Amino acid sequence: MNRQWIIGVVLVGALTGGLVYAQGKGATVAQARAYIHGAFLTQAAPGILSENVKLGPELEERLKLPAGSDTGKVYESLVALTDGKRLDVRRATDDEVAGYGMVPGLNLALPIFTLSAGDQKFLVQYDLDANAIPFVGQFGVRPLAVRPSAPAPTARSGEIDPKKPSIVTLVWTESFEYNRAELAPEVRAKIDSDIVPKLKDFVEIRYININGHTDLLGPPAYNQQLSERRAEAVRAYLVSQGADAEKMEVYGYGKTLPIKSCRDTKGRRALIECLAPNRRVHVEIQGLLRQ
Repeated sequence: MNRQWIIGVVLVGALTGGLVYAQGKGATVAQARAYIHGAFLTQAAPGILSENVKLGPELEERLKLPAGSDTGKVYESLVALTDGKRLDVRRATDDEVAGYGMVPGLNLALPIFTLSAGDQKFLVQYDLDANAIPFVGQFGVRPLAVRPSAPAPTARSGEIDPKKPSIVTLVWTESFEYNRAELAPEVRAKIDSDIVPKLKDFVEIRYININGHTDLLGPPAYNQQLSERRAEAVRAYLVSQGADAEKMEVYGYGKTLPIKSCRDTKGRRALIECLAPNRRVHVEIQGLLRQ
């Protein structure tokens, strides 16, 4: 079984392959992260980009797209940069955003994500109301634009203030047994050791996102239900251990967001074993730590 904790200071702010992209219906932050991941994983979702999507000056220089290029061409060029690389999407940290700098088209009032593709990191902004990406940049490259002299907006969620505790995000992932949604004793033990004690470290919890996933075996409808049941099992257990149910959002993604393909694996038993990392629940907790 796999588990992973990622700790960092964080800035709050139609797909193929079975993933539903609810364009025009709005999105939550958790859904936005899944949509970004799915759009670059499937390489078949140009509609996720806003019609007037902006690129950071460093990406404009790298891609050298003709002025006025349509979103399809922009999307094609972006996914070419991430093709064949391991993908991960998370909230961008304040340090990452500050290091990137302020450039035209970047709106600090909207959620900002970091898309990791191998050793590359991209800044991806998501408009939850429009359900689309209005801006994409690349971290680690000095922006060509100059920071504006005007002070940054003071109403930005997650603003760095040395007098206030930092916003921290904790991410935990645990795999499930094949075709099971019940919490095995070892999974309960991992929750008890990895999540429950850390909940007490927060002076304020902003949200707890719980996302369930399955492997590719079985009908889509069944896998969707199974992923929801897995996420709900973790939610129910966390509530029983004192977590605030009002802070929780639960989603099931079925088999739409695999992290391992196992395309060359032969035999059903070997395939089931290989696909184990995909049978997982992902928990993301964000809040303020006690000082």
